[in-house]
Parts: sequence; structure tokens; C-alpha cells
Amino acid sequence: MSLQRKQFITIILIVFTCTLYSQDYLKSATVTGSGVTTDDSQAWSDLVTTTIDVTGVTKILVTASINMRPDGSNTQGREGQYRIYSTDLPDDSGIIRRQVKSISETGVLSWGIGTLVHIFDVSSVSSPTFFSVTLEHKNNGGASINRNVFSKARLTVVALTTTTNAYELSNDVQRINEGSEEVSSTSTDFAEVTGTVTNAISLPYKGSICVMASINGRSNAAGSIGEYQLEASTDGTNWSLLGRPVKRSMVNTWDDGIISLVGLLPNQNPGSNYQFRVAHKRISGTAPLITRNVNIVAVGLSHSGAYSFPSFYIENISGSTITGISTPDEEVTSTSFTSNNAISAELPDLFVSEQFLVSASGLDTSVNPDERMRGKNQLFLDDGSTVINEDAYYRYIPDNANFGSGGTIGLVENMTALTPYTIGMNHGVEAISSSGTKTAVLTTEEVILMGFQTFDQPSSTLSTNEELLEQGLTLFTRENEVVLRSDKLINSKIKVYNILGQLIEQANFKNENEMSIKVNYKGVIIVSIELSNGIFSKKMLLK
Repeated sequence: MSLQRKQFITIILIVFTCTLYSQDYLKSATVTGSGVTTDDSQAWSDLVTTTIDVTGVTKILVTASINMRPDGSNTQGREGQYRIYSTDLPDDSGIIRRQVKSISETGVLSWGIGTLVHIFDVSSVSSPTFFSVTLEHKNNGGASINRNVFSKARLTVVALTTTTNAYELSNDVQRINEGSEEVSSTSTDFAEVTGTVTNAISLPYKGSICVMASINGRSNAAGSIGEYQLEASTDGTNWSLLGRPVKRSMVNTWDDGIISLVGLLPNQNPGSNYQFRVAHKRISGTAPLITRNVNIVAVGLSHSGAYSFPSFYIENISGSTITGISTPDEEVTSTSFTSNNAISAELPDLFVSEQFLVSASGLDTSVNPDERMRGKNQLFLDDGSTVINEDAYYRYIPDNANFGSGGTIGLVENMTALTPYTIGMNHGVEAISSSGTKTAVLTTEEVILMGFQTFDQPSSTLSTNEELLEQGLTLFTRENEVVLRSDKLINSKIKVYNILGQLIEQANFKNENEMSIKVNYKGVIIVSIELSNGIFSKKMLLK
């Protein structure tokens, strides 16, 4: 496969050794599966199940990436419905639904794509501590023979309590349920989706905040286009865009589609007033926009042990185009990171989430029936020697005016410690329904790729030289020494690492105002200073 790198941003995630920092981690699990809904029935059936140890865990983040299409010879439409549940818990995620039309064009089918996100409280689970969560599905389009939905999915679980020291990550989930809490919008400006404002997320130390939402959107008539976005606030009054907005076209009154949104507030200062919400607007058409079945989750990626979880974020607004079915898959966006240190026999995992918008141009409308497209989007991971491709996810595009939201969420398990990786997304035209030239163009835009490692690292509450100066501190290098100077007597611990996170030198100081540590090393170093009020990490150069 030929990969044409359109955009490449390198992010260095600084890593530290676990034995010296009592490194901690989040348990995680992921599994894929597929199945067909029960024939001639609207009954729920299990699609995929995974198990995780929740010993000492209070909350778990559960996500599903779903790809669906019609199955069976019946020519009537279908509606796939999805829900995450556990037999050990009284609640579930609530449903997310997707209409899938029955069409006869060879190859394109009526593929839909979407995500479902939720946070479960597992503090009441006492036995078994290894418990299961399941994604189930059903066809709600009517009980008929051969009127089924085929679904494939990835189900991912991340504990939000650290394994060794039981530190809790601040988190929240808000849900608009089916029916009674529907929200109608005829606004041409973005308006809050009532009921989606999260409780405040706290960051005890500097870190990032991960936010995701799964949304059902439809209209009372065909022809409307809705647009959706995440928003953030630190005072509950003034709200700003988080991530990128995504559009979705409404084909008919029954066209419930799934909108997936992701966002990351990177490297935020400690605080307890971070809130998030979903907003929407109608950008074309006259019928009201109906937004329902909304789940929004937010997770703070630092904890009270003065550690945070390394994260990455990249967006590609203009995206990428690819022409016709004969063109090899091409890269839309990618970023690089270095995996964290191993903890005993445990290897680091990487939680990954993405959103994107797809559309087509150049579909031939002079043929009967009109050309239609099946686009493909696929995550990949590259360690420099081996490329691992996630399962491809497909999206049906019926015409040149249709906008489709897409998103996938997953987990990279057991990465090699302290290894550079590249993660990215490819796209391609999988099928076009005609006997013509099949040269229509797929556009993938408004792309966000973000994620975090499940192993933590020391967090910096002091982020600039100015902040150090405010405390009467100066940090500098002198020949083969690192020097910390204070305007008063202090206690400190200085540790020096190379760029791979390997410890080079360390020293403890008590009641001193000038502390120096000799370093037999040349090149880029990471200096970590532990003080009574926090940890400061700075990249420096020894010549």
C-alpha cells in the first residue's frame, strides 16, 4: 500500500522510569466482533463482550465503534439500534440508532458508521470483580423475514482509577435519553443542546482533558443539514469551540444518523472548573433539527499523585481528497509519539479516538440509477518496521450533496516500551456503483485524531521559567552541570533523563539555595525538579 504523507506533526511525549517515580497505570481491554440481528424479530442480541478487572475501581469509560449495513433480501429499510450494558449493573448506556436503507447497487450497500460512549459507576460491584460489558444490537425497522442488520464493532473499556495507588481521574457523563428529552432546533447559530452540560472536571495537577460525544440527529423532513460541535467553558457562562464541528445530511424523516465528536484540552493548569457541552444548528433546510440520544463524556488526565497521562492531538481541517476506485489508499493525517515505560510485566496501551466528515463529488447523475459511493477510513500504527492496520470502516455516500459524520474509537494494546510510533488514518474509495469510469472524488475533512497512554508520568504544575522566577528559582546549565538557584533555603530533588526517559543522574538537596548536579552527557536532556509544591520538568541542552 502506497502511503502519501499529507501532513505530519511530531509530538514528543516525555517518559520516565517507573521504579523511581512509582509509575501507575489504568487497566484497559478491547475486543472486536460482528453479527447479524435476529431474523423476523425486534429482539436485542449480543454483538460483542469484553471483561475487565474492576477491583478497587470506581468508574470505567466504555466506548464502541460500530459499522453497520443491511443484511438479507428484504427490500424494506432497517434501523439498527445499539446499547452497552452489563448484567452486573442496573443501568446501561442508553441507545444509539442508525437508519440503513436497503439498496441494490452492487458494492456500495448502505453502510453507516458511528460511536457510542458512556461512563459506568462500578463501585457497587463486589463479586465478580472480573465483570463483563456487552454491546448489543437489534433491527427496529420492523419484524420481517430477511430484514436484518449486519454490524461489526470494537468495544473498549478503560478503568478511571489507577491500579497501584487507586488514584481517581475526575470524570463525568451526561445523557439525553430517547423520547422525553428530545431537543428541537431551528436556529441558524450554534445553540446549546439542553441537558448536555457536564459537571466540572478537576485537574489536581497539570494535564489534558479528553472529551467525546455520541449523538443521534434527524429532521422532520428531508433536505436539512445539521451541524454539531463540542464546546468548553471555565466559568459556565462563556463557551468556546472544542475540536471541530461536523455536519450531517438528513435524507428523510426517519433518517436517524450518528454524529461522533472528540476533543482534547491539552496541558491545562490545575483547576476544578472545566465544563463541556454539545451545541448544534441547522445550516440548510426548513424542518426542525432533532438532536437526541446524546452521550457526552469528559475525563481529566491527571491525578492527585502528581502524575498525568501523556496525550496527543492533531487536527486536519481541510483534510484530503482521493479520486476513484483505482487509486491506492492515501494518508489523511498522522502524528508521532514515544510509548511510555513498562511496569513490571505490563506493557503500555494507547487509547485512540477520531472524528471525520466525508463527502463525495463527481458522482455521475446521468446514469440510472445515479452513481453512489462507499468510502473507507482506516486507522494505522507504524513502529518503523511493521504497519498494523485497524479494521476498515465504511460510509455510504448517496449523492454529491451528502455530508456524513464518521468516528472510531479503539485501543492499541501491549506496545513496546520506549519506542517511537506513528499513528494515523488512511482513506480510500472502496466502491462506486456504475459501469462507467468510477472517478468520483472522496473528501475526508474536519479530522481530529487524539488519544492518551494508559501509563502515567510525573505531571508539571510549573510550566514556565516565569513561574519559577515568581518563586525565586532559576534553572540553568553550566558546562557539564545542571544548576538550580533559589533566593531562599529549600529542599529539592533533581533528576536528569535523556530524551528516551532513561535516568542519567539524580541528587537530593536539603536546606540549600544553590544546587548543582554534574552530568556526564551531551545533548538534549529532561530535568525534573521535585519541590514541596509540585514537580517541574524542562527540556534543556548540554553541549
